[in-house]
Amino acid sequence: MPATVTLTSTTLLQTVGASDSQVILASTTGVLPGLRLFVDREMMRVVSLGPTGSLGQLVNVRRGVDSTASAAHSSTSTVWIGTPDQFYYFDPVGRPDATTLVSPWINVRNGAIWFAQGDATPSDSANRWWQQMTTTYDVDGFGNVAPTVNPSAST
Repeated sequence: MPATVTLTSTTLLQTVGASDSQVILASTTGVLPGLRLFVDREMMRVVSLGPTGSLGQLVNVRRGVDSTASAAHSSTSTVWIGTPDQFYYFDPVGRPDATTLVSPWINVRNGAIWFAQGDATPSDSANRWWQQMTTTYDVDGFGNVAPTVNPSAST
């Protein structure tokens, strides 16, 4: 069975308007023309990489590709990086195989992000399940809002 490909993620360093054709990423490790960037419910195609600036790496993109709509995104939004075939248009069904093809499983139509959980040994694959990623927000004693993502990876 093939090994699981783990999608790389980074963050936006600046707010992106719905019609902007450039984004600034915290990191462009692994980002190449033709790859896809998924932010919230929008898929973008990488056209080219621009210069590195004081804020981060500029990336020229085509917005709203692969049946998604262009939308505004806030700074610090998570950006998932992958090839077109590493994203899905439906939620996972049934139990995950001992080795899933891609992690996380991202449904670009509804924005749901899923991770395979449980014992990955083939003889115990019946003890595996899909868990949808959720984010909760807590306020610390200083009034700072801190997000908690669960789960953040497959087990």
